[in-house]
Amino acid sequence: MIICFLLLMVIGLPIAYNLIVTTLVYTMIVGYNPINMAIKMYGGMNSFSYLAVPFFVLTGQLMLRGGLLSRLIKFVNALFGRFKGAIAIVTICASLLMGSIVGLAVASAASLGAFLIPMMKKEGYSAPFSAAVMSSASLLGPIMPPSVLMILYCTTVGKTSITGLFMAGVTPALLITALQCFVAHRVSKKRDYPSYRRTTRSEKLHATGAAIPALFLPVIILGGIFSGVFSITEASGIAVVYSAIISFFVNRSVRLKDIPDMVVEAASTSGLVLILAGAGTAMSWGIANERVMEQLVGPLSTMPSWLFLLMVNVIMLIAGMFMDDYADTVILAPIIAPIAWALGISPLHIGIVFCVNLVVGLATPPFGITLFVTSPIAGCKLEETVKEAIPFLVVTIGVLLLITFVPQVALWLPNLLGYQ
Repeated sequence: MIICFLLLMVIGLPIAYNLIVTTLVYTMIVGYNPINMAIKMYGGMNSFSYLAVPFFVLTGQLMLRGGLLSRLIKFVNALFGRFKGAIAIVTICASLLMGSIVGLAVASAASLGAFLIPMMKKEGYSAPFSAAVMSSASLLGPIMPPSVLMILYCTTVGKTSITGLFMAGVTPALLITALQCFVAHRVSKKRDYPSYRRTTRSEKLHATGAAIPALFLPVIILGGIFSGVFSITEASGIAVVYSAIISFFVNRSVRLKDIPDMVVEAASTSGLVLILAGAGTAMSWGIANERVMEQLVGPLSTMPSWLFLLMVNVIMLIAGMFMDDYADTVILAPIIAPIAWALGISPLHIGIVFCVNLVVGLATPPFGITLFVTSPIAGCKLEETVKEAIPFLVVTIGVLLLITFVPQVALWLPNLLGYQ
């Protein structure tokens, strides 16, 4: 299985098809009926939680096309525009707010980047710095709930509450936001990048009032989930209805002709998640059938938990450099999570460490996907963006190490509400 998987990866076969072919080769070699593989794939895709994915993507599309994004940006600018590097700080904070609605890093990088990167360049920011700010800030999407990555992780490994993991992501997301804003401010002050004038009280109130419909959406999603009023899947459906009402009837900026494009976007993202989930489940069945987990848990069960977590950080950061976060999740999560549980590490702790590791990989070379998205928008080389992104990645990895070795930083909120 390992030889086949690596060979197909070198050839360049897409990872989902790689997993399917590798598992099919395994079933043929050991003499199993291929129908078993199909049954396992169907079981991996047949989860009610995955219904939330297309709904959250549709919500994001409605937010972008409905004019709510620009109102969020004006709201953040009214609060922080007086600081040096104002538009960079606005980009980071807007990414946090978008993350609390969409939950996808690439979607945030592409949608916000197309709007904010040209704005930064127009105000005198260098193209590589503009791309670096956007690529790093977009990492907040999969960390701040709701997160498609966290839904995939919890469904893949089991024994982990999606709502609990959502809560565990709140504090790390806020810490990363604060530290990235600090870095942006310090660099901008050193390079004398511009700031805006201090807004008046009435201007702040006007910007807040205009942004209330957009700000109320995360309150509906997260408030409803955390209070137990509705499930994550129900919350995603309610979010679509709410954002559609605002976009179609209040702002009137979305037309019926826009619906097919939004549906196709939601379908393509959901299809990617589903096929990876099914293929990953089938491959995990093959790994379990060969008793790989039993052979790993024995030797590793004597390892100190801190050393195991350090090893996980190194492995996941490297894996994130070469594969996308969804593929890493379906391949590695079923292996790493059970070992962590055997060592006494709580499901929520290993879950948040795993997810944040993979998110960091989205902005690290050589294959960080957000770097590939933002660099062409800014009109600069990838290596130039990487150089400017280093300070932002350093503080993000610092938060990762903090939640790894001081778990209560991330777990205090879910533990407070009864999730373990």
